Amino acid sequence: MQLVIDIPSESLGDKIIQILNAFKSDGVKINREVETKKVDESLLTKEYIKENWKELVMTSGDSADYYKSEQYYEDRAKDYEQRGKV
Repeated sequence: MQLVIDIPSESLGDKIIQILNAFKSDGVKINREVETKKVDESLLTKEYIKENWKELVMTSGDSADYYKSEQYYEDRAKDYEQRGKV
């Protein structure tokens, strides 16, 4: 059986996945898919941003795992090099 659940926030999704992980030994498989919404940049007026700022921030695509990745260290090294700290 497959079950598709639309979860409104990533933090809530993480909590639900933690609960479902308890059933992995019973054969439960978790496929995590993050749906991203595309926004037409011409619609990004001050009024639109003011009214929809929360949704825009929540769907910005910031990865919590980025800070643990090798790419993070490479980006920091480039940043330090450009600022003359290396």
